[in-house]
Parts: sequence; C-alpha cells; structure tokens
Amino acid sequence: MPALRAFTFNRLMTESEHALWRTETVPAYYRHPITQLLEDVRRYQFWEFSHARLMRNIALAARPPGQVLALRQTGLRLIHRRGLFDFLRSNSVRGAMRARLIEMFYGPIDYRAAVINEHRHFLVAASSAWCTEVLFGSLQDEDGRRQLDQYERQYGGYFEIFGQFVAADLEGEPELASALKPIMLRRRTDLARLRGEILKAPRMQTPGRRWTDSLVAAS
Repeated sequence: MPALRAFTFNRLMTESEHALWRTETVPAYYRHPITQLLEDVRRYQFWEFSHARLMRNIALAARPPGQVLALRQTGLRLIHRRGLFDFLRSNSVRGAMRARLIEMFYGPIDYRAAVINEHRHFLVAASSAWCTEVLFGSLQDEDGRRQLDQYERQYGGYFEIFGQFVAADLEGEPELASALKPIMLRRRTDLARLRGEILKAPRMQTPGRRWTDSLVAAS
C-alpha cells in the first residue's frame, strides 16, 4: 500500500510555484490577481517571501495529519485576509463607505497608502489561496477543501451583513444598525462553530493509502 508522506518545505514551495505558473488551470476568481502578481517582479518577490512563511509553518508540523491541520489554518487565515478587498471589489464600494472601512481595518493612517497596501496584500493572499487549494489535493484532504469552500461562502455572507451594518451607522440609520447587529453576531457564531469543525483532527481514510512520518525529498 503506497505511503502518503509528509511534505518538506521545498516540496510545498515547488508545488505552489507550479500551481501559479500553470495559468491555464487557474479558476476565474484567482486568474486576475495571479496574473498581476506574475507580471510584476517586486510583487512576486513579496509573495514568495510571504508564502514561504506560510509553507514553513506547514513543513514544521512534520507529520502528515499535523500538516493537514496547518494547511487548514492557513486556508482560514487567507480567507480572512481577502475578506475586506473581496467586499470592496464585489460591491464596487467607493467614497465615504470605502474610507470608513479602510479606517476601521487600518486606523487613522494615510488613506491612499492603506488602499495600495490592501490591494497588494489581496494579490498575495489570493495567489497563496490558490496554492493551498492545490495542496489540499496533494495532501489528500478533500474534506478540508470542501469545508474551506463552505467557510468562504459563509464568511462572504457575514461580511455582507457587516458592510450593511457599517453603512447604516455611517448614514445615520440607528434602527437599521440595531436590527443588523444580532444577525451579524449570529453569523459570527456560526463561523466560529464551523472553524472548530475545520480544525478538528482530520479523518485520514483515503482508500489504498496510509500515513507515514517519513519525509519526502523535494522534487
């Protein structure tokens, strides 16, 4: 029975880089940010440094089940990191509303600099998110990928309510803000519950494969 082995840092980085450069297989959501990343040397170098930190944490888990959990944690972090820009982009948020959201996340700093920084981090997070999707397949964790897809949809829904809440507060509609707050809190509770499910020890029942602590050399 073939052994499914833990991945080294080099193997994780190599598979990630291959995933980015196989542009014909990249889904539509990721294609634009990845294209922007690959066309700019500085952006790519920034991604490489950022992604290496994520992959090093996974490699340090050493054992395959631990690496799966670390990959799931990474996937959750990247969903959260993309949340603000996804909301701004999908809802074409402009003007005072965008300025208010940027201020909530970045504090009282230069607005233009914060927007540029948020865009850069979105490109990096989206690119790494696609790499993690590919790695879920490599680590034989289809349950984790499915749960992360569900979490991403629910997080998007939560952020929509959050955006409506911020807009109501900004536009001086306290009754609407009061009505939205308990909905927002329930969504947050649902997300916390789902995170707990995602971060449970994975069930490794892939037919015809067994887990081993052995490390595989980088390909």
